[in-house]
Amino acid sequence: MLMFSEDKGKVKFNKPLYGMTGKYTLAEGISLPYFSSLLDIDRAINELRIAEQVPASLEAKWSLKELFQREIDEKRVRQDIVKGYLLDPKKLKFFNAITIVLMPKGADDKILDSFENDSTIPPPTIPWEGNDVEDGQWNHPNARIANFGGVQFISIGLSARLRWDENRVLAVAVDGQHRLSALRTFREDQEFGRSGSLRTHEQETKIPVLFVLLHPDAGFLNVSVQANYSIRRISRELFTDLNKNAKTVDKARELILDDKSINAQCVRTLLTESTTEDIPGLLPLSLVRWQDDFNRFDTSYYLNSLVHLNLLVSEILELKDKELRDPMDKKQVMGFIKSINDALGINGQEVKDGERPLTRYYLEDCCEDEEDPHTPFSRLPEHYLDSAVEGFIVNFRPWLLRLLLDFKPYQELLAYARQYNLIEGNFGKFQAQTSKHKNAILQQENTKDSEWNKREILIPQSAINSMKENQWAFKAIFQKAMIRLGRIIGFEVRSENKNLGNIDDFLNFLNGLYDKGILRVDASLPDHSYRLWTFIALNPGNEKIKVNRAVEDRIFSLLRLWYFGTRKIQIDTAAGEQILSNRKLLQFFAADKNRVHWPGCPEAYETLRKGFDVATLYRKDSNEITIEEKKELVRVRFSAVLAAGLPVLSQLQRGALHEQSSEYYNQDNES
Repeated sequence: MLMFSEDKGKVKFNKPLYGMTGKYTLAEGISLPYFSSLLDIDRAINELRIAEQVPASLEAKWSLKELFQREIDEKRVRQDIVKGYLLDPKKLKFFNAITIVLMPKGADDKILDSFENDSTIPPPTIPWEGNDVEDGQWNHPNARIANFGGVQFISIGLSARLRWDENRVLAVAVDGQHRLSALRTFREDQEFGRSGSLRTHEQETKIPVLFVLLHPDAGFLNVSVQANYSIRRISRELFTDLNKNAKTVDKARELILDDKSINAQCVRTLLTESTTEDIPGLLPLSLVRWQDDFNRFDTSYYLNSLVHLNLLVSEILELKDKELRDPMDKKQVMGFIKSINDALGINGQEVKDGERPLTRYYLEDCCEDEEDPHTPFSRLPEHYLDSAVEGFIVNFRPWLLRLLLDFKPYQELLAYARQYNLIEGNFGKFQAQTSKHKNAILQQENTKDSEWNKREILIPQSAINSMKENQWAFKAIFQKAMIRLGRIIGFEVRSENKNLGNIDDFLNFLNGLYDKGILRVDASLPDHSYRLWTFIALNPGNEKIKVNRAVEDRIFSLLRLWYFGTRKIQIDTAAGEQILSNRKLLQFFAADKNRVHWPGCPEAYETLRKGFDVATLYRKDSNEITIEEKKELVRVRFSAVLAAGLPVLSQLQRGALHEQSSEYYNQDNES
């Protein structure tokens, strides 16, 4: 509610605000005073301004883009904050304090560099209205009263009172613009049913606000700029610092905290709810790297990484959100919705809110007569999240957790952790602490027992780290490729393609490779100069792991051919049919006609063939070797690598690896 002083027509002082005052004096010669208060929600909306509410001439003259560094994102305000938060009846609503700078403006509404005192305009009286006894107490002998350029600021100790003249002062947000804009949109926009008047219970809301006071009479001091400071420049600096130093929540914490993200909610279904908790069938959070934003888990005691699990979930859901470049493009949105339903619908049904399918919601609520969209659709509406997460639990979680827990190297790590009570005992409790608390605990425990840190922490951590040495199972790039193949077996075909088996078959296959040492990074390839994984995932020059999508695709392709080859040999053996040699098996999987029963194999074959077809393999200048010689070298390498993952084929005569390949080349060219 705005109040006029006795000097009507010249000034328009608002009703006093009461609160506390403080200052930042963390650098010599600098004192930045502020005033903290609680504003009724209506007052906050009426009296506080965002960049867009400052007269348009200001933007042209003073470049509000530069001053405030960003414009209001209307989509974020309407969709995320108002619709996705304020209007959600299930959500507890709370905003951090909004930061305001009181800025002087001239008669032409342009922002001034400093407050200008006009001796013809007297300061407002105390009390502010009539015989207001409580406000009259601010007329106290010990009160420090500052009147400058349309601002009246009074302090008695830490208690303070603030008013400003809206004709001469703008209260502009330098932090919290989107929150303030959302509150205004929530009240004023007819779409949300308030039409300018909040409901009775909503009017009880108090908004925390911090006012920065940039005038010497209020205690502001900055020796670096002396008396020639510019309100605009300081405001710009404050805004930049607030937004630069207010660190964005890292991905790991977002996954822990975000209740609106499909990925975040799905990831959390894979984990125990807390550290020092061990529940069969879930990844124990105590062994998951959750404290930082890294996806690697190939060192230290980690079984997995929270950020990596998020990447796995993104990969297996295959939602077309990245293709949704325009949330008002109906075709793109329908493609996105289809990907949600394909992945997260249960038994062929759509994701639902009650009995209302997602597609119907979009056509009825976001489109005009189910034709042209009038509301953007950029993410799954929050009220459909429960159904989507349930779809993940049914369609993905069972087989995904089997692979993440029952694969032999992960089993061995978990068995060790449980044997020595690492999850629920001192080790898990210690790893859950902050860095400062860890140091304090170490000092405390080592004082009582000098071997505590070594026995309880260092030895177990080193033992787990040793389990991971040279093991592909603990490389994020390998696990991602493994899970991609698991998706085909556990979700895409499920029991519809008997050739591919099930997750148990896949696990048995992986465990077989692990037992044979095939899944060691340094695994050798007998009678060949380079290691088994060279040209697939290791650099032939220095034997270092290359990490990129092309390498992941080659690992995925090799696992596919190894697993499908193993399955075909098992099927042929059970049927009493002759087992194909490695040469003929390559021919078989390269042939396009066999993709129906063995999906993706021609592509896997070609991906690997290209990986082997490089100059380093030839050990000669490309001008010194014929095309046929290159093909022969690639064939020999490819055949040997395939045989390494197929135990039955490894028992064939060694000469079969080097047999002439004219038939292979003909088939290769035809493919």
